[in-house]
Amino acid sequence: MTSYERTAARRIHRRDVPATIMIYVTVVLATVLSLLPTVWVMISSFKTAGQINTGDGFWPSPVTVQGYIDAFTQIHLQEYILNSLIYAVGGTAGALLVAFLAAYPLARFHFVGKGFLNTTFALALAIPLVGLATPVFFIVRELGLFDSKAGLVILYAALQFPFSFVVLRSFLQTIPPELEEAAIVDGAGYFTLLRRVILPLSRPAIATVSVVAFVQIWNEFFFANLLTVSAGNQNVQLALAAFKSQFGFNITGALAGATIIMLVPIALFLILQRQVIEGLTAGAVKS
Repeated sequence: MTSYERTAARRIHRRDVPATIMIYVTVVLATVLSLLPTVWVMISSFKTAGQINTGDGFWPSPVTVQGYIDAFTQIHLQEYILNSLIYAVGGTAGALLVAFLAAYPLARFHFVGKGFLNTTFALALAIPLVGLATPVFFIVRELGLFDSKAGLVILYAALQFPFSFVVLRSFLQTIPPELEEAAIVDGAGYFTLLRRVILPLSRPAIATVSVVAFVQIWNEFFFANLLTVSAGNQNVQLALAAFKSQFGFNITGALAGATIIMLVPIALFLILQRQVIEGLTAGAVKS
């Protein structure tokens, strides 16, 4: 590199420094603003009701865990957590299974009606969930699944199918077909091919779908409130309403419960974040 080129490179670098600083400042501010409500809830869960109501200080003084005690003794939050885990795990697994079996042939094979099916499944993402309330209510009731865990698991699997299908299909299209051809030459059948070749290669997309579907089902309130009446079938989102009674509102218990509820999807994302990012960016760059 000549002296002129080194000088030009230094000038370009000096001009890039303010832009780099501005980018970092913007990212830090955006991170702080997005995390502030979550951090406030977690910190406030250790405050007394009086300190929360008066807004006296950001840090708890004194520190108390009474809210967490109330969450597990007053409304038995552990029972609602178990229900939500059943819904989230069951709904996610159901959506993944059906979406995977539908996405592979639509990503690889050519047949009449392929474009129509792809468009139909993708357009399902645009349907507002509130618009499904009336038909879903009557269908679930006629099937005898109202106020049942099975009804919500099936419903959540159906609601998460369109997103699962779109992500899986996009990822499967990036897998080189030569891998499948080699497996077929070795004598692999259709389901053997799916289980031993396609499924292991699809782990990033499966992780992405799993996290997104799990979090959406875990945070779902509308259909859980519409289709359940007994406490034994309600999820954690409905559990927070149990802190409100005719005598008042247990705000420390509600904040403690909200903190516990938030930790589950946060932990899941932190564990699978690398696979999630890889799955979301699959197909963004063509080789």
